[in-house]
This record gives sequence, C-alpha cells and structure tokens, in this order.
Amino acid sequence: MDGEFMEYHEYGMLAVTEAGYWISVYSAWAALALVASLTGAGLWLFWRCHKRLQALQRRVQELGENADSFRYLVETAHEGIVVVQNKRLVYLNPRMCEMTGYSEAELKALPSFLPLIDPSVRDVMMANHLRRLAGEPSPQRYESLFLKKDGSSYPIELSGVAIVWQGRPATLNMLTDISARKVAEEKMQYLAHHDLLTGLPNRYMLHERLQQAIALAQRTGVPLAVLFIDLNGFKQVNDSHGHEVGDCLLQQVAMRIKPLLRESDTLARMGGDEFVALLTQVSDPQGVAHTVARIKGPWRIRFG
Repeated sequence: MDGEFMEYHEYGMLAVTEAGYWISVYSAWAALALVASLTGAGLWLFWRCHKRLQALQRRVQELGENADSFRYLVETAHEGIVVVQNKRLVYLNPRMCEMTGYSEAELKALPSFLPLIDPSVRDVMMANHLRRLAGEPSPQRYESLFLKKDGSSYPIELSGVAIVWQGRPATLNMLTDISARKVAEEKMQYLAHHDLLTGLPNRYMLHERLQQAIALAQRTGVPLAVLFIDLNGFKQVNDSHGHEVGDCLLQQVAMRIKPLLRESDTLARMGGDEFVALLTQVSDPQGVAHTVARIKGPWRIRFG
C-alpha cells in the first residue's frame, strides 16, 4: 500500500471522519496517517480519490503526448498551415516558408497577408476571409493564385475555418501548392485534343472548332470552308521505308501546311495520312482557291 500511494509526492483528497467532519489532505504522509484512523467509509473515499488522481495524471500525460504529436504533424505537413489574425500571419509552419520563399520572421513581419496573393485575386481572397471571420457563408475550399518572394505566381488550393486564437477571432488556413497537378491537368487536356505525332488538333478539337465556326457563320452570314487533304502513295512509303520514315513524313507535311493558313484557321489530323483544314470567315471563294493552290505548292520541294 505504501508503494502505491508514495508514487505521488502531493495530491488533494477530501474524506469524512467518524465524527462526520470533512478533512482536506494534501500530502502522501498525511494521507497515510488519516487512513490509520478512518473508518471503512473514509478509507473508501481515500481510495476513490487516489484512483481519480491516477486517472487525471494519465490524462494530463496523454494530453501532453497528443500536443507533441499534433505539433509534429503540423510542422512536418506537406501543406502550408497558417493562422491569420487582423490580416497578419501570427502562426505558420515550416512548409509555408518553403512554399513562399520567405523566412518565418519575414512572413510574420508582413503588414498583412495580401503581398502573398496574386493581385488578380486579392479582392476575392479578402472578401472570403472577411466573410469567414463574420460567420457568413464562404467557400470552404477553393483554388487561387499566390506569389513567391521572387514575384513568381503559383496555383494553390486553400481551405479555411474561423477559430479563436489566444482569445481573439482568427482564421486557420491550409494551403496546398497544386503546381504539379495543374501541369498534369494541362498535359492531359492537351493530349485529349491534340495528335501526339504532329502536335496538330485531333478530330475532337476539330469537331469543337467546327461547331464554333458554324455558329459564327450563322451569326455573321459569312461562310466557312472545309478542305480534306490526304497523301497519295503514303502506304507505299510506310511499306517500303518503315513506319519511322512514314511518321517523319507526316510531321513534315504538318509543318509545311500550317504556315500557309491564317491564325484563325485550323489544320487538324484525322488519323493516318488524312488532314482537314478549316477556313473560317471566307468572304471570297477565290480566296479558298488561292489557299488550295498554296497547299499544293510545297509538295514540289524534296522532303529531307
């Protein structure tokens, strides 16, 4: 029993004596003396208080461990985490410094968070921040543009909530640099609408542009023209010299035709040796004939 109680150097206890008096005890030695003179009921009270103090100590230890774990998670997070109060950064994790190029001291010294935001979206960001602080509906997660210390912009995904920080209103914000994701999305978008071999628009992009050109022609009354182009004897080139030579030929065809068209026109590869030229706003049929003549011209030049 001594060993069990003496693991604590001091704690509090409330017990009742035979005479019905309540006694406060704050040391292990006094508790031992009290146990010797208490009835069974008093001893039970002492045991219950002791167990509760044991549980409290364990809880305090767990909270300390949880705080350490939480701090570790925040400081090693891949996302930038920042607390904004009165428009200033009052807390930030190391990742925020990595993302922005500023030191922690430099970020906390900024008069507001606005220098970190691209000018094109500052008004939107500030409006969202103020609405969140006021408890009004605001986007929980959205994309925006931030600025690095060197002035370069980069896309981020931001989520934030209103909190109380050291007794005053603030916002807790988590920022993810989505530059790599945006590059991947743009690449996927490009691959979905372009021919991999020639880099020209594919049939899907041609369809979209054709619909737009038709709508424009209907609004303005100015017609459009569609030219279908294929290469005679291309199969023979493939069979005789191999697909590598055939692919090179298709790339050179695309390179020779494209400069002959206007910026508003579209040259697309449908597949194989088939190409389509979409000419918009054709006010003069003679202009189409002239374009056809120019397209036929490059084939007299030897392919290298």
